[in-house]
Amino acid sequence: MIVGFAACVVASLLFGSVFVPIKQFPPSDGFMSQFFMSLGAFIVSIGFQAFLSFPPVFPLAMLGGMLWCVANSTAFLIMNRLGMALGVLIWNTFSCTIGWATARYGLFGVPQSLPNSITLNYIGIVLLLAGSTFYLFIKSNLDPGLPSTASKVALKEAEEQVQKMDLTEEEAAPPSVSTLERFICVCAAVVNGCFFGSMCTPVAYLQSRRDVYPDAPTTGLPYLFSFFLGVIVTSTFILIIYSIVKRNSPTMPPTLVLPSLTSGVIFGFSVAAFFVGNERLSQTIAYPICAMAPGLVVSLWSVLYFKEITGTKNLILLCIAYGATVVGVAMVTVSKDINL
Repeated sequence: MIVGFAACVVASLLFGSVFVPIKQFPPSDGFMSQFFMSLGAFIVSIGFQAFLSFPPVFPLAMLGGMLWCVANSTAFLIMNRLGMALGVLIWNTFSCTIGWATARYGLFGVPQSLPNSITLNYIGIVLLLAGSTFYLFIKSNLDPGLPSTASKVALKEAEEQVQKMDLTEEEAAPPSVSTLERFICVCAAVVNGCFFGSMCTPVAYLQSRRDVYPDAPTTGLPYLFSFFLGVIVTSTFILIIYSIVKRNSPTMPPTLVLPSLTSGVIFGFSVAAFFVGNERLSQTIAYPICAMAPGLVVSLWSVLYFKEITGTKNLILLCIAYGATVVGVAMVTVSKDINL
């Protein structure tokens, strides 16, 4: 259990920091960024594949990567309009619910995984979801200014690139978000959460259905390469469609290439840790932790570094959400071993 919980902590810290390298730079529409992010994660998976002596590719596990990639392709548009903290916290809430329910009730052919204490597990999930509702009332400052000298230099370079691309001043400016647009982005974040919450279901199916896949590994890491192979294939397809729509004039400041790759590397290691946590704790326990705990990390970045969340009311709401999340994570964790 200790190894599994440690893996979940590492995964949560990394998941909560995935978008930080990109967030330091002026926003783009995100479609080019998602490709380089996928590439960075795929490179990490190649390293794990070599370390594990090249296990076979599992096409079903690729489906999980495809689900994640489709959702991730719109993540940047959502964050640019809702803020990093709010966008991530909304889709993590639904990711938590879908991932937990899949294992708890045996959905999509995955066998039921019951915790030792069903009562504590339910209370923990309710607290996690209740805490997440407070995030909906937190308003983010979408143009707080860049936090460092390096980012200011990056902004200047990005502005020069914008001029080269002949964008108008309105196109280059941060988006003004209407109520309708905000509502649409919240709905999109909900859909993303459902996709993110289903990304590990194919792997869980392979691991648990010995009657269908008798030779499939029961550990998580052998599926990592297959997962990210699905990611890079889908990401490339999305990039091709995007380039056709944009008439071969994609929008992305060159300063975003390395940050996007870095975000991908962080995500690659976070999924590896997540797979280990799922393997050691079961999806009923690991998924709620790894879906909701990153919200704490994301909001800390937003408050302390990006200054997206300010004001007494917002900070009070954030503290309430924090408290509910921490207690909820604790209850979900101990529900594995404590019988109540």
